[in-house]
Amino acid sequence: MKPLLLKQPLPALTAIGSVSNLGATVIAGEPTVSVAMIHGAPDDNLSCGVFSCTRGSFVMEYPFAEHATVWEGTVTLTDEASGEAVQYQAGDAWFAPRAPGCAGTSPPTAL
Repeated sequence: MKPLLLKQPLPALTAIGSVSNLGATVIAGEPTVSVAMIHGAPDDNLSCGVFSCTRGSFVMEYPFAEHATVWEGTVTLTDEASGEAVQYQAGDAWFAPRAPGCAGTSPPTAL
């Protein structure tokens, strides 16, 4: 078991540059991302990791289903199909099926 507790510090993250490196389209700002894999690799059937993003807005298609929990900071996600926008803060979580179109607005945060 690998506990991921909000009261613990984030694991060491590796910078991977612009969120566009993940296939996202940047809308505003210069959002950069960092990651840490906890289990598996991003292209495995099941993986677990930490994703951190600096301030900015972007749109991306989810190439996989994702369950995420905000570790620190806030993020607003907008479902492009419905137009519904939800702001998440530390401890909040969401599930996104593999689907086209999710827009993110990210102040400094870690997911």
